[in-house]
Amino acid sequence: MAQQLTTGGVRDPFLPRLLAAIRRANQIDLAVAFIKSSGLALLFNALTDAVETRGARLRVLTSDYLDVTDPQALRRLMLLAERGADARIFQSDDQSFHLKAYICVHGDGVREVWGAAFVGSSNISRTALTDGLEWNYRIDRTTDPADPADSRFREIRDAFQTLFDHPSVYPLDHDWIEAYEQRRKVQRLPIAPGSDDPEDAAPWPTEVQREALTALADSRAAGFRRGLVVMATGLGKTFLAAFDSEQMQAGRVLFVAHREEILLQAEASFQRVRPRARIGRYTGARKDAGADLLFASIQTLGQESHLRLFDAGHFDYVVVDEFHHAAAPIYRRLLQHFHPRFLLGLTATPERTDQSDILSLCDDNLVYTRHLFDGIELGLLCPFHYFGIYDETVDYQEIPWRNGRFDPTALSNKLATLGRARHALRHWKDKAQERTLAFCVSAAHADFMAERFLREGIRAAAVYCGSVLDRSAALELLECGDLQVIFSVDLFSEGVDLPAIDTVMMLRPTESKILFLQQLGRGLRRHAGKERLVVLDFIGNHQGFLNKPQALFDVGSRYRDLAAFARQARDGQLKRVLSASLHESHARVR
Repeated sequence: MAQQLTTGGVRDPFLPRLLAAIRRANQIDLAVAFIKSSGLALLFNALTDAVETRGARLRVLTSDYLDVTDPQALRRLMLLAERGADARIFQSDDQSFHLKAYICVHGDGVREVWGAAFVGSSNISRTALTDGLEWNYRIDRTTDPADPADSRFREIRDAFQTLFDHPSVYPLDHDWIEAYEQRRKVQRLPIAPGSDDPEDAAPWPTEVQREALTALADSRAAGFRRGLVVMATGLGKTFLAAFDSEQMQAGRVLFVAHREEILLQAEASFQRVRPRARIGRYTGARKDAGADLLFASIQTLGQESHLRLFDAGHFDYVVVDEFHHAAAPIYRRLLQHFHPRFLLGLTATPERTDQSDILSLCDDNLVYTRHLFDGIELGLLCPFHYFGIYDETVDYQEIPWRNGRFDPTALSNKLATLGRARHALRHWKDKAQERTLAFCVSAAHADFMAERFLREGIRAAAVYCGSVLDRSAALELLECGDLQVIFSVDLFSEGVDLPAIDTVMMLRPTESKILFLQQLGRGLRRHAGKERLVVLDFIGNHQGFLNKPQALFDVGSRYRDLAAFARQARDGQLKRVLSASLHESHARVR
């Protein structure tokens, strides 16, 4: 039987038990007197995964009781509401509102098969969820209607529903938050554990971002209405766009990307820079066309039927992320339709495999460039040791090559073998550090590798869409040391910050230089105690692997460029060239 009472403090914190219940549930109800941004940050990724990945129903009820809930937390709660959560506020007036209840249920579509409710003293604050002495009692749902525990569980659920429908409860929206912020009296003394947790400090531009902001302002002063910024992964392209939209005093902003993960991260970044702006989404499932900051899927907004709903000048500022995709017809259609005061293209790697001239789509205006090694020199990115390891167990020339990529099924079958797993394990044991993210080609490949590592006593897990372990849980386990290796498929390439990662293992060939740099960039974030990133890249006998040295050494795709690179490699010049850029980093090819 699960432990019924959690007593808090460093020995028995409430947070791990609450997160475990949230990750098991597809119906989640939270009712707390107040929410602090410090506490919501600890739950946010798990709640996002529940709503976005598992399609869970999430309902959150908090209050303005004693004005403790901070507006920043309410605005972040609106990001969950945008994802489909039902967020409401109890407007207390003179009514005390002091409950703390967390209800998690899992149903199979026909009946509820599991449930747990926690009732106690923890509000949503860092102190109350982690090291505060807080008591929370757990009541489990059972399958026996005559069981007193089941009766108590149902009583708690019914009480939540009654309160959720109370006349003093209102849907949380931007108007309510703005009015609350105006009338709120900030408490100077703590009145409950975590009530005085500070809001997150406003972000401030880095040196690189300040340089780029000046270049963007100068570009507009020179008459340009479009421009391209090239910045390596980890240097803050999204925050730059947010800072620049504020610098330009843009009222309506459109941010366009091709992946949901990028949109989610961009929303959070823009909200920190522009907290009072109204954020909305324009995707297949949600269309908040009237938002101040609109985050749109190119797959939806790029369609002619949706573009027609917006005037050409509707947005003051348009951001197109991952601009190396912009030569595609769906992007061209969007770029031709909108004529904002300024359009910003963002990319970490401007060169497309098909050599399309994306700079022309930004009026041939390259505003600012900072590459990977610039970030390392400036101390914004972590130095790395790169090991190009010969993939001796795989003959890639036997794998079908179609439309510029390996056949995925044949590739997966070739990579998920005992011999290759042993080869990877040997090099991992010799060179890896504490926390490894490994990129795999398929779910079957990830499962196979995780199983082989587990058999060797290594704490490993496979993480992909639909895996038993979800993304946020895996990252928490990795950071605290309960996991050593995550074998991933597609979930961590873009739009996710992973500063604790100190080893990247590339177990799949990447046909794209862009994808290679994105995967490398997952481990380049600075983190306490992290001196360097180790990159274990398994390189085989196929033309597709030329993209690795091309990307690292910034070599073009023309024959002349490749020939010059080959001569440098032959004459032993590469080490000197790279050392000049990396300083304390090293490249080793074996």
